[in-house]
Amino acid sequence: AQERLVADVSHELRTPLTTVQGNIDLLQRVLRSNGANPSLTPEISAILPEILNEVEDETKRMNNMIRDLLLLAQADSGVLQLKMEAVELDTLLLDVYRQSRKVAERTKGIGALEIRIGHEDQALVWGDPERLRQVLVNFTDNAIKYTPSGGTITLSLENQKNWVKVTVADTGIGIKAEDREMIFERFYRTDKARSREMGGSGLGLSIARWIAQAHNGKITVESTVGVGSTFTLWLPEYVESATATPDLQPVADQ
Repeated sequence: AQERLVADVSHELRTPLTTVQGNIDLLQRVLRSNGANPSLTPEISAILPEILNEVEDETKRMNNMIRDLLLLAQADSGVLQLKMEAVELDTLLLDVYRQSRKVAERTKGIGALEIRIGHEDQALVWGDPERLRQVLVNFTDNAIKYTPSGGTITLSLENQKNWVKVTVADTGIGIKAEDREMIFERFYRTDKARSREMGGSGLGLSIARWIAQAHNGKITVESTVGVGSTFTLWLPEYVESATATPDLQPVADQ
């Protein structure tokens, strides 16, 4: 019943949010085309664009949350289908690296963060490329949000004993030990005020964990407060003649 409620409410919220977004777009176009409106006071004319931008940001945040809720509801009900194929993970990682550089420049400023590729093996896995991209984008987005200017984010890929290991390491604020046990829980945020300011919903890592498990993989986290965090996605290496996936226990022993 809870899963159905989440799915229904999320679906019903989409329509009014689409209407709100459409009206925001219309008002912004009117302001751009007409300039200052003589019927408005100078104070109102000055702050109206900022108000519309804030409403638009919140609308986008809610749309993202609804998208994530619907995805989790589909995953819970078993109707979410993965489009599995052989994926060149090194190529995918390079795409995410390029995207993350653009995001960092847009949100933190040009040159504020150093984003680089570390170790990069060639690796083939069996999976849904868009869902795997979603996991890596979640890792890099979080790293960008919580790494102060002047910091470094490193993306790496290694082959290890029939496993493919993809890491996103940052020199950010880090995560407390007690929070590391909870960050994959839905809606859990280590700093609710800061996460809301940055647009976080507390759903991204829950989705990332589900995607990893759906690929017979897992996610591990290492972090030190004030030093940084490393998120690692472990996936079984794809071998065309393989008849079974490796056991997860060797990864836990690393």
